[in-house]
Amino acid sequence: MTKGVLLHTYEHAPFQKGGRVTTEFSKKHAARDIAPRNDDDGQVFAIEGGTVTDTEDSMSQGDDRANMVIIRGPDTLLTVYAHVDPSVAANQAVKIGDKIGDVDLSGDSSGSHVHLARLPSGTGTVDDVLERQDRGLFYQFKSLRPW
Repeated sequence: MTKGVLLHTYEHAPFQKGGRVTTEFSKKHAARDIAPRNDDDGQVFAIEGGTVTDTEDSMSQGDDRANMVIIRGPDTLLTVYAHVDPSVAANQAVKIGDKIGDVDLSGDSSGSHVHLARLPSGTGTVDDVLERQDRGLFYQFKSLRPW
């Protein structure tokens, strides 16, 4: 953590029944992979309010990129939910707890999880996020237990 910069904290996992971290943040993986519990139905919920800047919904398992939802938060930073079949659209306002999609196996995925990244402000398009995916910011969760 850089001196004088607060570590961002999300209150919950993006699944109502909680989740578990399956891949941690690292230099090679500038995000966290969060898997739902086995008894979860796979609905994905916003863990921070804001405005949807873009979505991707045409990818399948094995494609070169994943389906995703990108949300600009009140601090102008972006939260990226990858491997999510969106149920929201660009320019839509969302609140914490709003359903934004369902987890899927799009892109390079071998199991049910959300690839959750936090990025510095940018245009917020899918292409912008893909170009800057290695610049993810470290964050923490207050809890991964059920809401």
